[in-house]
Amino acid sequence: MLENDICAQAVELPAALLTFIEWNELADRLARAAAVEDEPVIYDKIPREVIVTRVKENGLKQWQQQWTSTGKGAVTKSFFSFVRNRLRQELPVSPELTSMLTGHGKLRSYFHRFGITDDPTCPCAEAKDQTTDHLIFRCKKLRKQRTEIIKKKNKNKNAGGDWPMTSEKLVNNYLNISVQFVNCIDFTEL
Repeated sequence: MLENDICAQAVELPAALLTFIEWNELADRLARAAAVEDEPVIYDKIPREVIVTRVKENGLKQWQQQWTSTGKGAVTKSFFSFVRNRLRQELPVSPELTSMLTGHGKLRSYFHRFGITDDPTCPCAEAKDQTTDHLIFRCKKLRKQRTEIIKKKNKNKNAGGDWPMTSEKLVNNYLNISVQFVNCIDFTEL
């Protein structure tokens, strides 16, 4: 009923006749009346930004639940166990980096899985399957490149942890160094 009172009072007086003080007094009277009104205050409008934020958060929670519960993507999960962390990263997309982060393509273990090669082992004489972890942490042919990334990691003022560290920590804390390492791998030689 308060809205009707405002309209009625405003219509009764021509706007030209009301001074600033009169408008201010009218606003004060209406504010006092609203403060003692017995009707409940109803807020039925939610700002768009709040809705967008809630939808995004709910989407991320559902995505994380699916990501956590699926049995697929084990190699990628070793780098990104949390969807939110992955979304914060700006990854420079390349076939080599994609192979390393997914375990698909350019790796002997992957090719062997599909019958493209007869042998999944790395030619580094370690007699281990050529997997992402093997190339990053153990391959003898990449010892020089690995030594370089360890040096760069240790120069970093945020350096912490021993080598080898987890794949997740390597990519989340040392993305540029990781990308440089992957880019220096000549997969045709492996």
